[in-house]
Amino acid sequence: MENIKNTSPLRGAELNPFFVTGFSDGEACFHLAIGKNPKYKNGYYVNPGFSIVLHKKDQSLLEKIQAYFAGIGTIRKQGDKFIQFRVFSIEDLKVIIDHFEKYPLITQKQIDYKLFKKALELIKNKEHLTLDGFQKIVNIRASMNKGLPETLKIAFPDVIPNTKPLVTSSEIRDPNWVVGFTEGEGCFFVKISENKNKENYQIILGFQVTQHSRDTLLLKSLITFFNCGRVEQYYGGSAVIFVVTKLSDIIENIIPFFENYPLVGSKAKDFEDFKKIAKLMKSKVHLTPAGLEEIRKIKSGMNSLRVYSQQEEK
Repeated sequence: MENIKNTSPLRGAELNPFFVTGFSDGEACFHLAIGKNPKYKNGYYVNPGFSIVLHKKDQSLLEKIQAYFAGIGTIRKQGDKFIQFRVFSIEDLKVIIDHFEKYPLITQKQIDYKLFKKALELIKNKEHLTLDGFQKIVNIRASMNKGLPETLKIAFPDVIPNTKPLVTSSEIRDPNWVVGFTEGEGCFFVKISENKNKENYQIILGFQVTQHSRDTLLLKSLITFFNCGRVEQYYGGSAVIFVVTKLSDIIENIIPFFENYPLVGSKAKDFEDFKKIAKLMKSKVHLTPAGLEEIRKIKSGMNSLRVYSQQEEK
């Protein structure tokens, strides 16, 4: 972690483009909505779209992302706890495509992006209005995300999914990508384990990034990037985590990085609490009853336990 540049994910009032790509690698979705509509020759419509769904506590971050994309799309509530930024207009999707052509995705999501882009070209050329062209789009849709729902498999029994190769090389081109990806997939945590009599206890402070096992190579590259940590299997092997729990690595590598490249969403609050606990542990205060209690108090307000008031959400 030497020679860290002091470059924020924010460039003035604008998000850094690599931050946007990193965050999208973790949270964005490229999709092709297909449904029945009798006004079309084949009886079906297709709506291409780009979307990001977040907890309402990150509304300000979603607004920054919308502003980065020149104000296109809409932000709407999705239930009581979530909000969604979505872009459906063909003209507006050009802004999305332009960004990811300049600042490419590096997770397996780049394959979905390329398939999405291919379908978008068919739609722009009006090929979706023909039976053959629409079948091509369904074939593409069958290879994206989680594939076709059962209703579409029945409606289009002759589907031949597009080839979907695995991404085998993922180069982290800019530190701001790591910040964006962490904002989406990272976690700053503290675990307190103790025996039944609460006489002995262990405190583990950690930073982790979780991803599907398809992106194991990418997560392994974080070991080199941060010069610390390890990659472990998670959820029975379907996911992997890059995790750092050695206190010296956290103090010397992880904390300095995020101080130089600050988080800009709600996770920034968890990072500040994370730093407080690291400072207590570095000074050995956590070995005292008072120190343990202070850490418990900080932990009780981190991550999903954090209570957001209306003032904080603003």
